[in-house]
Amino acid sequence: MNEDVFAGQWKEMRGALKSWWGKLTDDDFEWIGGQKDRLIGLIQEKYGYTRDQARDEIERRFSGYRHKADELTKSVAQAVEATGSYLHDKHFADIAADVAALVRRYPVQSLVVGLGIGYLLTRGRSN
Repeated sequence: MNEDVFAGQWKEMRGALKSWWGKLTDDDFEWIGGQKDRLIGLIQEKYGYTRDQARDEIERRFSGYRHKADELTKSVAQAVEATGSYLHDKHFADIAADVAALVRRYPVQSLVVGLGIGYLLTRGRSN
């Protein structure tokens, strides 16, 4: 992973990094600040790795992270495409009937979703 990509994804990856390397503190993550060399040095220091071992471990972890992120992106894209096709192919009455069937089948979940949407809508108006 090149330095620019590493720095750009730093904030997104902090949670994963904390789970991978529990010996690193929040202060360590602040100090690293998206700089790969600093992460390599801290992994080397805190885990007793050689520099090459630390670099290889980081590359291995990030390779898996990127793979999972790519899979998630593809999954979301497929869901959006399927939703677009559904909305394009159905008439409003069919969509309303499908929603009504979902609410009947999952009343509690529907209520929670409705409350969440209502909350987001009212919160958006107050800002």
